[in-house]
Amino acid sequence: MLTFKPHHLENRLTNARAFQLFQLMRQGGLILIAVALAKAPLSVAQVGTYEMLTYLGYLLTFFWVSGFMQGLLSHYPTLEPPQQQQLLFQSFLVFTGIGLGLALLLLVGQEVLLPLLVQRSSLPYLGIFVVFLVTSLTASLQEHFYLLAGRKMALVYYGTLSAGAQVLAVALPPFLGYDFVYSFWALAAVGILKWCWLLNYVIRHGAWRWSGVLLHGWWLISWPLGLYALVAGLNQSLGPWLVGYFFEGDTVSFALYRYGARELPLLSALAGALGSALIPAIAQHLNNGLKDLREETTKLYHLLFPLTILLLLTADWWFPWVFSEDYRDSVPLFRTFLLLTSAHLLFARTVLVAKQDTRLIPLFAVVSFCLQLLLGFLLVPMLGLNGVALAAVLAFTAEKVLLVLYVQKKYALSWTVYTPWKWWLFYSVLLVAGYFLVAWIF
Repeated sequence: MLTFKPHHLENRLTNARAFQLFQLMRQGGLILIAVALAKAPLSVAQVGTYEMLTYLGYLLTFFWVSGFMQGLLSHYPTLEPPQQQQLLFQSFLVFTGIGLGLALLLLVGQEVLLPLLVQRSSLPYLGIFVVFLVTSLTASLQEHFYLLAGRKMALVYYGTLSAGAQVLAVALPPFLGYDFVYSFWALAAVGILKWCWLLNYVIRHGAWRWSGVLLHGWWLISWPLGLYALVAGLNQSLGPWLVGYFFEGDTVSFALYRYGARELPLLSALAGALGSALIPAIAQHLNNGLKDLREETTKLYHLLFPLTILLLLTADWWFPWVFSEDYRDSVPLFRTFLLLTSAHLLFARTVLVAKQDTRLIPLFAVVSFCLQLLLGFLLVPMLGLNGVALAAVLAFTAEKVLLVLYVQKKYALSWTVYTPWKWWLFYSVLLVAGYFLVAWIF
């Protein structure tokens, strides 16, 4: 009789796959929450409050959290064990301190911040949500600590528990007939439990000593990555701005663009997790790390490219069925945004972060922003809404190509070393051919 043994799964898991599983569970949990709230006995306004609070938290954290986390993944493997233990403690202290500062800023300055960021003078449940924001923000270090320690099954178990707990915290109270405020109290409790989990880990594995030199080294790597994330966020908001500019605030055009501006589902989670997970491996041993990156990327290609091509070829049938016939005009935009798959699956920036060469990375995002703006003004008068989508795709692709060229020029590292380039070309040609074929047919 066959029995399942957890250690068999652990032997088959790589760090990259474990981190991808974690990100899939996290994103899957967020999708389940969105579906559950839509079906719960709640008004649209109540669901909108939850969405607005989570959006507010994202606005205040996404750029610096991304920068510090990737900086941590790059810096940690280059340190000696005593310094690594100190960095665990210092990162915990830094994130907790920044989180408390954000809480104070939100609660004291809400009369200024809320109208500025979400066009509201007040938000229900803000005080309770801040507890969740501060604690879960610091607790996001936990999955990265497990990744750095190579604790693959712990990462998977933690992802299952944390994602499941968050889904139950938000969705269960409304279905049990309780007031929506209990969802936020439950969220706060989940955040506190995750923070305590992290604190216990830091007590057992960290060295509670402060080092200004250690913090400075982490900061030098992280701040350009945070700036890059900020500019990249501005890049994503440029498309909606162009729609508003050229279509004079037309809400129908804006809705059509928003529904069409969707990449392959789970692309960002899988590609982002792979890029982050292999930063420590490349930083520790360049050749072996690049070999791992190439091998894991090949597997990702065989999963994501065929799925992208299938969705592109069939979008005219399933897209209106999923989102209703009213959004049929969003299909050409959706097909255009699927072209981003090729650019997303180039990992030159991962190599730069691993080599702690981050200072010029924000410049590539600025070039992408300027190019997208220029292309938008050139293409929208000719192609309409699809011109906005094509400008975004071309600008992001140019950014990725420039990063590849920079790595090759500075480090004499051809993209063929860390990219299965034959598969990339094969799938990219198929994707572009399918795009023009479907555009010609329809």
